[in-house]
Amino acid sequence: MGWLERIDWGLVDYAEALERMRRRHQERVAGRVGDAVICVEHPRVYTLGKHGQRENILLSDGELARRGFRVHWVERGGDVTYHGPGQAVVYPVIDLRSLGLGVRALVAAVEQAVCRVVGLYGVKAQGDPERPGAWVAGRKIAAIGMAVPRRVTMHGVALNVNTDLEDFSFIKACGLEAKATSLARELGRLLDMKKVFGQLYQALGQTLAAGAAPAAALQSN
Repeated sequence: MGWLERIDWGLVDYAEALERMRRRHQERVAGRVGDAVICVEHPRVYTLGKHGQRENILLSDGELARRGFRVHWVERGGDVTYHGPGQAVVYPVIDLRSLGLGVRALVAAVEQAVCRVVGLYGVKAQGDPERPGAWVAGRKIAAIGMAVPRRVTMHGVALNVNTDLEDFSFIKACGLEAKATSLARELGRLLDMKKVFGQLYQALGQTLAAGAAPAAALQSN
């Protein structure tokens, strides 16, 4: 996919990945690099977006430390979410103006890509206009939380593949009382993470290109 670079980081601490992503964002804003999709897994961490509320993490600071969780406040939208091993985290760092893409179309394209990948495994996922992300029979399989400073995207989507779902029980994910699920849970088997990352990359390239709108649409977001 010539226009969209794929960057694979493997398993990287969230704080380090955040700093790397911010540097990539700055480089894209300056026009020194092209559009890219970053594929990464993180050790166990909770992140809170701009509207996050600490009370949606149900553990005390001491208990978080004892269980090995880190907590980070970040600039993306949304409330609290979880990242951990076995979760496919994908950060598109793209200039929306290069595609003539609006913010709403961006989120829709990311959501569609996730649902398309989940569908490859015979699992039906869909979006919910009231609750961003991807859902399987009312259970959340993917979280979407993005920021678009200076019209270049940051953060992105986290798809539960082989994720330890117990770690979701300690938060109200995105401030909601909703159960989490994963591809492994729905299928009853573990999946190849490299394969899922490749499928997400391909699907994002397709849905982002297909969702491109006239540049004027950026003015309405």
